Formats: sequence, structure tokens, C-alpha cells
Amino acid sequence: MRPTLALLMLVLLVGCQPTAETLRGTPAELSALRSNGARSFTAGDVVTWAQLDDHFRDQTVKLAVGQADGQALLGRLVLLENGAEAADFLKAHGCAQISGPIGVRKLPTALEVEVELTGKDGKKLILILKSDGTPAGEG
Repeated sequence: MRPTLALLMLVLLVGCQPTAETLRGTPAELSALRSNGARSFTAGDVVTWAQLDDHFRDQTVKLAVGQADGQALLGRLVLLENGAEAADFLKAHGCAQISGPIGVRKLPTALEVEVELTGKDGKKLILILKSDGTPAGEG
């Protein structure tokens, strides 16, 4: 009985760990937030590295979404966590404006940066950019 109780307590402790808090503020304030890991970079760096205009406004770079995970690689250093959703949104609504960052989550060695995409019909989608400052998807 004791091992089962101990295992149950361990599962509850691990399962109840809080998720990273999403920080809110002005785009300028959020852009200045720095990563906690060994590599020091800002949320603004993540937005720059993602090359959002190329992928969403000009569409000079095709948005290639991984079939297994629905993510997309943007600019070597950034993963678009909701790539499949973003590709579907682009097909249905296009892109008129990119705003942000509108939210930042500081992870132990990475940043998740939220950016708002506005379609030509006024519909909106939150893009979730993730980077740890290293080339994503390599190695």
C-alpha cells in the first residue's frame, strides 16, 4: 500500500507543476525580455529571427509544416509551434498585419513568444514562436 501511495503522490506532484506564466505588456516591454538559459537573447530577437514578413506577408518563403508535429521552422533559429494552424489560417484569410510580441513565456532554456496575425478579413490568429537561441531542427 505504501509504494502505491508514494507513487500516487509523485504523480500528483509532477502532474501539478505550474506551466510557464505568459507575461503581458507593451510590445516594447515584451521585446526586451531576456532568456534564462546559457544563451542570452530577447523576445525581440526571436521575432526578428522568425522572418515573419517573408513567411506571412510577402510569402517569398513557403511555410513548410512538419507532417508529424504540425510545427514549422522559421529562419533556422525559431520553431512555429502552431504551424499547421497558421498554414490553414493563411489559406483561408491571408495576412494583412503582424503585431507583437503580445505575450512571452520564459521557459528554462527557451522563450515562447506570441505574435498576432491579422487576416485580410479581420480574423486573428496567435502565432507561437519558440527558440532556445540555437538552430532548430538540426542535429
